[in-house]
Amino acid sequence: QLDYKSEMRGGEVVVADRWFASSKTCSCCGQVRESLPLAVRTWTCPDCQARHDRDGNAAINLKHYAVSSTVSACGGEGAGPGGNARVKPAPSKQEVSKKLPMGSFG
Repeated sequence: QLDYKSEMRGGEVVVADRWFASSKTCSCCGQVRESLPLAVRTWTCPDCQARHDRDGNAAINLKHYAVSSTVSACGGEGAGPGGNARVKPAPSKQEVSKKLPMGSFG
């Protein structure tokens, strides 16, 4: 039913892999912890020292996953359902391939 309702509103449903480490991946630097017991609700990334709330961090990572699965700029590859789980922004530099004379926008 999510697919149907999302399609009606012009959206898209992105399903993350069941084993995507959304809670254990640092949403700041992408470092993945080997283990994070369910009882641990907050944790600090050993690489960048960012402090995370487990659920908030997972939500940010899932948002990044969804965006990188559906949007790519200039042919950059997103993480996608079958792609790399580490979140990397798509390339943002866009170059003009042809200059148009002023007033030719029709």
